[in-house]
Amino acid sequence: MQTMTIEAHCKVNFTLEVLGKRADGYHALRSVVIPVSLSDTLEIEPTDGEISSDTGFPDDLCVKAAKVVLGEDSKRGARIHVAKRIPAGGGLGGGSADAAATLVALNEIYALGLSPAQLAEKGALVGSDVPALVLSRFAGAVLMEGRGEFVSPLGVGLPHLDLVLVNPGVFSSTPAVFRACSPRVTNDAEILYNIRVSLKSGDAAAIAESLQNDLEAPAMKLHPEIADAKSALQKAGAEGVTMSGSGSTVFGIAKSGEEADLIAAKLKSQGYGAWHVTTVCPVV
Repeated sequence: MQTMTIEAHCKVNFTLEVLGKRADGYHALRSVVIPVSLSDTLEIEPTDGEISSDTGFPDDLCVKAAKVVLGEDSKRGARIHVAKRIPAGGGLGGGSADAAATLVALNEIYALGLSPAQLAEKGALVGSDVPALVLSRFAGAVLMEGRGEFVSPLGVGLPHLDLVLVNPGVFSSTPAVFRACSPRVTNDAEILYNIRVSLKSGDAAAIAESLQNDLEAPAMKLHPEIADAKSALQKAGAEGVTMSGSGSTVFGIAKSGEEADLIAAKLKSQGYGAWHVTTVCPVV
């Protein structure tokens, strides 16, 4: 068996609705998750039972994913090297993307025969964002519900879009943002309907108008730097500027790749982390 190299693409949330608090303490969510081209690169080497990773994170989701898919007592193992590019604590699901790539790679390396849906089920045991990042590798745009354990293909094509990601350099704590968020009083079905219709049309302007994130306001109260980054990206010409996940990264849609390059360069000159990325469908 050979070492496998795989790209772990991050995500942005085109919509993120907080629908209430569940009995288990988690918030009930509904979110349209989109894979984009910024990625970490994983090299996964099969081993005789040892499972290790060099991410340096105390809660290493790659190791957790490997143990979930291979079994704690398995004689099959993996040595995982991660070249990080996705900023941590940025609302882009970097650690979850690495875990999703680990599941997909080990399924192939060891010929486990698990379907995308089965891999997503395994991902739910690793972390809330992992199932969506598994399924998005095969389906592009996905709908994430529950605390993240229920995922399904959105059922519309994912158009090519040029996006600009801007990270203000602050770590946004997901638990703190959720504690500061007030769930929706009513379930607004138009949010999901509008993003479905706009994605199906492929109209970038309509998509920009349909972006929504219920966690944006509480995150900005905790970290005013996020609001500053959003304002800077809007002033630079991006459309539909919205925060991803629980922050701190914001993103917006550019009219072309050339415009996205110019916007990203302008934001970098202002001291921000900025990337021109594109939508990705699928990556496997």
